[in-house]
Amino acid sequence: MFFFKEFFRAIFGRSFSAPLVVSLALLFLSLSQSYPLDPTPPPGWHPSYFNAYNAWRAAIDAFVLFAPLAATLPYADSYLRDRDQGFARYALLRMTHRRYLVSKFVINGLVGGLAVALPMTLFFGYTFSFYARTLPPLAWSGYTEEWMRAIGFLGGLFVPHPNLYIFARIILGFLFGFTSASLGMAASPFVRNRYIVLAFPLTFSLIYNFSFAFLGVPAWWFGYVLAPDLVLDTTATTTLVPLGIIFSLSTVSIFGFIRKYDNYQLY
Repeated sequence: MFFFKEFFRAIFGRSFSAPLVVSLALLFLSLSQSYPLDPTPPPGWHPSYFNAYNAWRAAIDAFVLFAPLAATLPYADSYLRDRDQGFARYALLRMTHRRYLVSKFVINGLVGGLAVALPMTLFFGYTFSFYARTLPPLAWSGYTEEWMRAIGFLGGLFVPHPNLYIFARIILGFLFGFTSASLGMAASPFVRNRYIVLAFPLTFSLIYNFSFAFLGVPAWWFGYVLAPDLVLDTTATTTLVPLGIIFSLSTVSIFGFIRKYDNYQLY
């Protein structure tokens, strides 16, 4: 009962809807700046030159930077809020600390994953409704080889199965959101300020990006989970391994350092 109440309270709260609106606004803004809003191609061009799949891909770029924050805003600070407001004491009268913490962890991850995957899905619904639903032939695409249409990880799916390609990227978006939300919650044992928890994944992402770009291996930035086609040499390894490491360390931090009794408050 606690799990479902908390989950639905998070999903239908303002902390979820506000990032959703901002995410959609960023996607539409990015689309307007990088792709024609009019789906009708000029006379003589292939009818599907402006298509739903390329429109969706073109709009993702700006969203990549906001996504870590979108994942944490709905629920990542809930453990700190419960502790500071005394709700944790009330909850622990009715369940074990382990069950409470596992529920918080799973809810946080699911909500964070949905906060990233839902705007990606809704936006694809828009492009799929207003743009052509097929890809143009190679001769009309502006490329000389098929692999150039979608470089990097998952690119081989794009031409034969464009819908599956988009679906796979939405799944990656969910995993990215789950991991980012977990990373935010992982800061809870070490800080008392909820805003640090909310901002930590975004700050970490920016520092991570700069560091790996400086080292000359930008493909290892975990943000490319959302946009693997932005770098030529993204692979399953460069995409999933950093995500797995960050998720594993976050899990260790949450279950290894969050205690029923801490140095600040007995509850």
